[in-house]
Amino acid sequence: MYTDQKRLIRGCERWKNKLAYYLSLKPTLSNIDNVCRSSTYLISWLNDLHDCDEESYGKCLSSSKYYLNKASEVIFNYFYLTCKRNTPKFFFNSKRYVKSVGELIDHMYYVLWCSYYGERDDFLNHVFNVFLRDIATNLPPASSLKGRSEKYVGRAMWEILKYFEKLLDYDVPSWAIQKFQTKDFTKPKISEDETYKIMAALDNVELSFPIVTDYTRYRVLRNELLRSTEYGARERRKVLKNVLRQRCECGAFLKLMKSDITLNKNKDNLVLITKTACKVCGRYYHHESPVEKTKVEFSALDQLDEYLDSNYGVSLIQKIRDTLHK
Repeated sequence: MYTDQKRLIRGCERWKNKLAYYLSLKPTLSNIDNVCRSSTYLISWLNDLHDCDEESYGKCLSSSKYYLNKASEVIFNYFYLTCKRNTPKFFFNSKRYVKSVGELIDHMYYVLWCSYYGERDDFLNHVFNVFLRDIATNLPPASSLKGRSEKYVGRAMWEILKYFEKLLDYDVPSWAIQKFQTKDFTKPKISEDETYKIMAALDNVELSFPIVTDYTRYRVLRNELLRSTEYGARERRKVLKNVLRQRCECGAFLKLMKSDITLNKNKDNLVLITKTACKVCGRYYHHESPVEKTKVEFSALDQLDEYLDSNYGVSLIQKIRDTLHK
């Protein structure tokens, strides 16, 4: 236990120092991405330390708060400034504004995580007010957004407002949510467990081969994997939630016995197979649901695994399996 404690403390210190370094640089897109990456790893290591030793966690968190708070400000201000520059005055530049809002929302969870762990309630309140009074006001409603990329921004805006409302206990006015709501919007419970497991494996790779982080190709594949992992995790949670809403023939609720993902070779798609049982009579049920976003996630994992294997002889998939079995 003592050895694990020292290892986790060193990990926290290493990522805190990296975060401090990138915060000292000029805020370019590349440096901001490194701030996001460093802060996320720092939080991940802090979480692991909390499970190991709460006293050491408190000390490391106290010494990291300044940098986490600074990171949340730098990330938000960088992308919000782009939105301000592109605030629509005429119709022809509204697409540019929608794109800049999308980039801001893509980085908002970094802002929220850093502010949450830095206990910066005043900045969270500031960000919330900016979204309501500026971003939500100027962004066109979801019904008028065209094309996949623009519709994605509308959905992402809806999700961030629901995040403020449900998970951060902010009182979001109904007009703001309704402006970006469509009938197919559902919100599963947010959890980053799957992302953290993959991050732990990636951290292991980057510790063994520090030079890998200098290559743009690796960073692109890495970011795509983390993004698709969260989308895939949400998809699977939504499917499981719908399955557990069903009832047995006797009228009782079902409980989850097992779930697994398999390839349907006939249709060339991934299927989430779940086995449930009645809580009362014990009757078993078998469910199959296609999971397209999980297929994208597996594809991103395969691409990064192939890149690491061909260049460094490292199997990311095996490292993730090792992490899951610890």
